[in-house]
Parts: sequence; structure tokens; C-alpha cells
Amino acid sequence: MVYQSAQPDIRKSCAPVKPRRSALGYMKLEADIQRIKGLAQQRKDANWAFRCFLKGSDLSIRSIDLTVHDLYQEVSRGIDCTKCANCCRTVRPVLKPADVRRLAKHLKLSINEFRSRFLADEPEREGSVFRNQPCPFLQDNLCTVYDHRPGDCRSYPHLHKKEFVFRISQAFSNCSVCPIVFNVYEQLKRELWRQHLR
Repeated sequence: MVYQSAQPDIRKSCAPVKPRRSALGYMKLEADIQRIKGLAQQRKDANWAFRCFLKGSDLSIRSIDLTVHDLYQEVSRGIDCTKCANCCRTVRPVLKPADVRRLAKHLKLSINEFRSRFLADEPEREGSVFRNQPCPFLQDNLCTVYDHRPGDCRSYPHLHKKEFVFRISQAFSNCSVCPIVFNVYEQLKRELWRQHLR
């Protein structure tokens, strides 16, 4: 079965956050992945400076997380992952043994047959990755194994997780890959740098 959305159900994965003004009320979301790649490259120095600011700031980890989670929820509502699917073309998710078993069972393959057809081992990444890109299960920007997809895919772009400040390098890297990450990061820069400069 093919599903219409590649994004995780953020209602289940995000902790409740306090209400705040809508980022979408004054922020035009950028969804064109080619434009995002160019803008991310142009803003590389500013993004790196923001990363350094955030790592050294006196903002609490919890307040940063609340802001990121809130922005993630808002931006995700305005971005249709199925219009992009760039993550499925460029990111190599790590498959844990449970992911391999679940996908093999769904496809009615033995684990060994699934591994030989689709996976390559990458010991430095603590698991297996898909042998080829784009993902072999991507079809017309939709995931053909959506209910059985790997944990890394379920979690992507990982903005619902706690302790964002310790994973900011990952977000920095994903700015040119994912419209959601790009827009969250841009809005985060506006909000947190603006607060700091007051």
C-alpha cells in the first residue's frame, strides 16, 4: 500500500508545547528543494555562526527544545513531504535488525534474501543501509512500505527529539536536504538571535 505522506505523525512524537504566535503568520515557507539547496549554501556561514551561538548560549536545553518542537509542528503542517521526497533520494537511513526483519516479513522475503537484494553493511554506522539511492521503495515521491519503513525514516527529520542543541550539527547538515529543517532552522535563527539581541 502506498501512502500520501512521508512525514512522521508529529502529534504522537512531540511533547506538548506552550502555545505561541504562529511562525507561519509572518514567515513564507520555502518548499522548492533546489532553491533551498542554494539558500543553505549562501547562508552556510550564518548557519554555522548560529550553531556556535546556540551551543554557547545560556538558553536552557528545555526552552530550545520547546521552540524547536513548536516550530517543527507548525512548519510540518505547511510542507507536503510528498511534493519533495528529497530525503528518500539523498539520505541513507541506518536499518537496525528490527527494521530488516519487519521489511523482510512485509515483502515476504527471508532476511538473507532481503539483505542481499537491498542492503550494504556499514559498521561505522552501526547497522545496514540501502545499497542504492534513491531508496528502492520510493515510487512517485511516495513510500511503498510506509507502514513498515525503518525507524530512521519514521523519525526523520529528527526535530521532535529532545536535546536539539546536542544534535544541531545534524540539523545544520539537513538544512539543504529537507524543507522542514530549512524552515525550522531559519525561523529558529530569527527567534533566538532576536531574543538575544534585545
